[in-house]
Amino acid sequence: MKRFAALVAVLALVAFAAPAFAANPFMDVPMNHWAYDAVSQLASRGVVSGYPDGAFKGEWKATRYEMASVVARALAYVDMNKASKQDLELLKKLVVEFKDELDALGVKVDELDARVADLEKGVGKWYFSGYLRMQMTFGDDDDSWKVNRFRWNIKKVIDDKVTMNIRLQGGGGEDLGVELAYLTVKFPWDITANIGRFWLDWEGDFYATDWWGFAMDDAYITDIRPTMAVSFNKSFGMGDFSLYVAHDDNVGFADKAVLDGSHTWFGNPNNYWSWASGFDWELRGGLESDRYIYGARLNFNFNEMFSLAVNYMKYDYEDDAEVGVFLMPWTKLPMTWPGSYVYGTPYWGFSATLAADVETIWGDLVVNFKPGITLKGQYFMQDNDSAWQATGLLDGILYDDSPKAWKAILEIDQDVLGFTSLWLEYAQLDAGFVFPNGASPYGWMAGDAFCNGYGQVRADTTLWTVLAMQRWNEKWGTYVRYIDVDGWQDYNNWTVAVTHWYTPSLAFELGYDKLGGDLDDDFIWLRTTVFF
Repeated sequence: MKRFAALVAVLALVAFAAPAFAANPFMDVPMNHWAYDAVSQLASRGVVSGYPDGAFKGEWKATRYEMASVVARALAYVDMNKASKQDLELLKKLVVEFKDELDALGVKVDELDARVADLEKGVGKWYFSGYLRMQMTFGDDDDSWKVNRFRWNIKKVIDDKVTMNIRLQGGGGEDLGVELAYLTVKFPWDITANIGRFWLDWEGDFYATDWWGFAMDDAYITDIRPTMAVSFNKSFGMGDFSLYVAHDDNVGFADKAVLDGSHTWFGNPNNYWSWASGFDWELRGGLESDRYIYGARLNFNFNEMFSLAVNYMKYDYEDDAEVGVFLMPWTKLPMTWPGSYVYGTPYWGFSATLAADVETIWGDLVVNFKPGITLKGQYFMQDNDSAWQATGLLDGILYDDSPKAWKAILEIDQDVLGFTSLWLEYAQLDAGFVFPNGASPYGWMAGDAFCNGYGQVRADTTLWTVLAMQRWNEKWGTYVRYIDVDGWQDYNNWTVAVTHWYTPSLAFELGYDKLGGDLDDDFIWLRTTVFF
């Protein structure tokens, strides 16, 4: 917003100065003048934009006034994520060269000098930020008071090409540790790399959150932080292209190595003077393995109204961790107190691998009908290891190994409606669709019962999500969130909260969460968060 305001101010100055230009002779800048090359370099690296149509016409002869207007725009619209120390030096030289013309435009050169100096201050500096979050939760069965999270972000701009990022995190019963540690490196040809332990989220625009992302719908496939990863991003005129590869040691579902399945019995197991027999399904196995994660993304921004992206990601497990579904016959003997169960020899029912591959291709679509009104959509196709079919046998289902999912979102900003923002989302998910990070992305505060313990959809499911957020003023805000799930279990979930910013850095939030339908639970929370 600040950049936009500055840009409008510069254009207004140019517009008001236009009559004066008409009364003065223009002096052309010679075609061999160094300023052409300087502005072209900055424009080609995406640091600045040129004329209002977005292209610097370096092949055209410009007047000094036209060149000065480009310099003024450059300072108003400089992208510091792409600017290097050499870029800033070029900007300073351009300011000095066209000082008189900038003065004639009404743009004060001393203010531009100060602007360049402010931009240069970032190089070589340390930056610190973070937050401390404490929460008291009151439920029917259990209350919880704890320091929920402490997060400390440390950033060091080493030089104009290398930035170091570290995040320390603790709380919630965990010791303070290094959550993130990575380098951001600028390479030639407008390529940026991240190397180390960092978050990757290609779906951040497609899920709803509270004010700070503490409670949220989450990404289906991404929003991950592997042990070690490398990513490359290449910007081009209409968008960008990304490549990603990561590695994790010993991951999987070892803590879920045994699951009880359906039970079938004959006779009356509660009558101690009779007999009963039946079958238990059980899933067993060693479920950990090293894995690689591969990803690629091609994003097109056709214009301000329309963008399209194609994404690919594969979770590729190295080892085969055997998993078996056993059919366990049993008999309850009569004349015993309180009764004895005798299990027979298990029958081998199904053998597979659950530290198993998940491969997903999906597309993103964003249409901005007008400022503040956006339609978004995603469509997912998976090709999963056959082991993922085995988990369905616990529920008497053999899942499809190529499930699909899609969702559509209408997002309206509060500036449009005046009193509230609005997020409307509808999703459909096939039985067997896998959220490879191990949990449903619709848990919010509580409840994602349409998934099993492996983050897999247990039955064909439809979901409606509504989120309305109201920022009344600088001190007060409220939000209401509702989700309705029709799947393995039918349930709904209400969340309401009131937030008070005691200071811009200190916020208190009082909220209530209610699960209904097939589920029945509720709780109240009081959260205190300080940002620094």
